[in-house]
Amino acid sequence: MMGHLLHLKQQDRIGWIGLGEMGSNMVGNLQRYLTSRSLSMTVWNRTPAKSAKMHQKHGVHVAKSIEDLVAQSNIIFTSLSNDAAVEEIYEILIDLAGQVDHSIIFIETSTIYPTLATQLRERLAPLPQHTYLQCPVFGRPSAAKAAKLIWVTSGDEKAIKKMCLYFTTMSKSIIHLKTTDVAKAASFKLVGNFFVVGTLELLAEGLSLAEKADVEQEPVLNTKMVPGAASATKTKPAAKRKQEGGFSVDLGLKDVGHMRRLAQETGASLPTADLAYDHLTAVKEQGKGDQDWSCMIGALRVSTPSSSSRPSEDSSWGTGGSEDVDVKNEENVQPPAYESK
Repeated sequence: MMGHLLHLKQQDRIGWIGLGEMGSNMVGNLQRYLTSRSLSMTVWNRTPAKSAKMHQKHGVHVAKSIEDLVAQSNIIFTSLSNDAAVEEIYEILIDLAGQVDHSIIFIETSTIYPTLATQLRERLAPLPQHTYLQCPVFGRPSAAKAAKLIWVTSGDEKAIKKMCLYFTTMSKSIIHLKTTDVAKAASFKLVGNFFVVGTLELLAEGLSLAEKADVEQEPVLNTKMVPGAASATKTKPAAKRKQEGGFSVDLGLKDVGHMRRLAQETGASLPTADLAYDHLTAVKEQGKGDQDWSCMIGALRVSTPSSSSRPSEDSSWGTGGSEDVDVKNEENVQPPAYESK
């Protein structure tokens, strides 16, 4: 099946799998750098239309199949939505890796559970010519587009040093964990995402308290008591927010689920994550699983109706009470500056 595979010269030939909001923006920046050196990269996506769009917009090559991409690449980035997708794609990639005569560095950038990262590295271990790096990124699609992601690296040090040039084309900073244990970067990402969702939960509770105590919320948000509070609750038109992209409730539930599992397995206590999980679940049950996870700020207000019946016309949260709740503002609030994938 793989007899058509080419023997690659010792030069970097980059392949990319996964062209969602994050992946497509990252590819755009990386390809701009490659274009400046008269080079190009190869992409593959389950939805061919996304690959075609990237070709039209950035001039990338489009692989006909994963086999084709592996044949042409000795560096392969993956940017996928969840653990199931990562496991499915890497099952194919590792099988193909055993059939080629060139070495490949795999860079997995998604937010996955730490044990999965370890399992993928172990599955690749019988093929020592290949290398697996776990390098998740922090940042929303808007940060990816602006090349302001934060990379976290783990794995073989020599391979990481080689990849840093490419990381810098897509980021504002790189955090080197200086460990070959690829699970560490996955755990680091979950800890970082916990602070993001924890801030959202804090804002949800604090703003709910302010509303019920009849305290004007704008002065509270403009104080420096809660870093990032003002920007976290800044509303934007729905069309603008959709254009910028975001981090969905569905992905938030996946990440918070990973946090809770990690806490349980390590003996840590994460009551804030438990609360956030409940509020994200409530939002999903309202049919808003594809909306930005910051809309959980509105879930707490709905679940704990105000005891005051007096309308608060100057409040950015609309009228008091739970009988007639307009959550469109909550759907458009923006997460904290320290954003997650």
